[in-house]
Amino acid sequence: MKHYTINGFADLLVGSTQFKRLVTRQKKLLLLDRCNWYISSIVKQNIQEDNPYGSYVNLNSQRLKKYLGDRNYKEIQLCLIGLGIIIENPKYSTAKFSKSFSLTPKSVKLGVIEAPVYSNKFKKKIKSNIKLSYEDINANPILKKINDNTVKLLVVEEQAYYVSNILPDTVYVEIDNQLADISAPMNQFKMDRYNAYYNSFYALNKISNPKALFDSPVFYPPSIVASGRIYHTIASMPKYIRESMRVKPNELIWEVDMCSAQPSIIFLEWLSFTKKSHQPTTDDEYTLCLKLLLEGRIYRYIQENSTYFKEMKYNDLKKNILSALNAENKPTESNKELARLFPNVMGWVNSIKKESGYKRMSFIGQSTEAKIFVEVYRQLPYDKFALLIHDCILITQKDVELTKKLLETRVRELYADIILPEYNLDKLFKTSLVSIPDDKLLSTQREEYFQTTFINGETI
Repeated sequence: MKHYTINGFADLLVGSTQFKRLVTRQKKLLLLDRCNWYISSIVKQNIQEDNPYGSYVNLNSQRLKKYLGDRNYKEIQLCLIGLGIIIENPKYSTAKFSKSFSLTPKSVKLGVIEAPVYSNKFKKKIKSNIKLSYEDINANPILKKINDNTVKLLVVEEQAYYVSNILPDTVYVEIDNQLADISAPMNQFKMDRYNAYYNSFYALNKISNPKALFDSPVFYPPSIVASGRIYHTIASMPKYIRESMRVKPNELIWEVDMCSAQPSIIFLEWLSFTKKSHQPTTDDEYTLCLKLLLEGRIYRYIQENSTYFKEMKYNDLKKNILSALNAENKPTESNKELARLFPNVMGWVNSIKKESGYKRMSFIGQSTEAKIFVEVYRQLPYDKFALLIHDCILITQKDVELTKKLLETRVRELYADIILPEYNLDKLFKTSLVSIPDDKLLSTQREEYFQTTFINGETI
């Protein structure tokens, strides 16, 4: 049973007012555990959300009370603030979001480390809350399915694989009219994040009990939000860790995902809106959007037909397009360019933002995504390995075609008004290998190198 803390924090705590007024050793250890748990809550969210140390995270007061007690959690906050370990975000809205906190530059400089839970009382508190959380998960079939499948994952690749892929480039920013190298702390966070996921799941290689997931520093219980989207640990897992995994005992992981997922969903919704509102469906834009959707080439069309998007790398292209669709309704270059290419689609998008707020568009996208992918995930037989990651489903190779067919059928059910029976949806969903195959594993490559480089101890 471990959580995160700041290097040297225990020594700092000894000098605090809260620590000095305690008499017994157990109470002092309990204070240390509570402070470490609070620090760990911030660090874990940074790791899960891929936000570097020093980024603010929202801490729900109900969860704080659950672990620290109604009267104690504010005292823990004051203690950590007083010691210069955390800082409270001055921006706060009771109606919109909970208070947020971050590690201070001092904490980031000292470094994040793991620490055990010391006091028996806090160990019991954690075990009690784990028991309740585990029962809640098991009461929901789809959340139980996610947990049961998560523990089936097997780490097969060496750490050197992700280390070699995330070795950093130098990053400069302008501070006081001078270029400053900020790559070191950013790179340290990235390395900490990858190490945390790798070590946590490597420790589960020989474990099959889903309850063991709760001992992982990176684990958080799966949950369903208002849009229907499901958030869980694997959905936050870094790319190269996911690639390093297989399914126990040793099956490769594949994925089925939607091409240009969010734009495709927006196109589906707009096409359906146009059809249901009895607007003309034979115009060029309707025909174009339907064609691009079925051919799975929305991003490619945008890049090929826009001077603004033409030279962008794929990730930048995707980020700019998604921002134009989901961010505030402002006349950005991305928004104006998409409006030029798809005037009616963007007119519909921007009118929704104007009438209901810009967050409504992301809700429409996520809820539609959930109607497709969560329902198909629910339909997959329980005895088959499957994990849902928003707009894709991880499975083994033998279930690729089944999953793809279920997704196509689901889209036809939801959009029967625009997806006619004769339309081919083969290109709307794509399949790809996630796991590193045997011949690409570092151990295999190393063995082949020595076999071909050395014969009887002599170099060829």
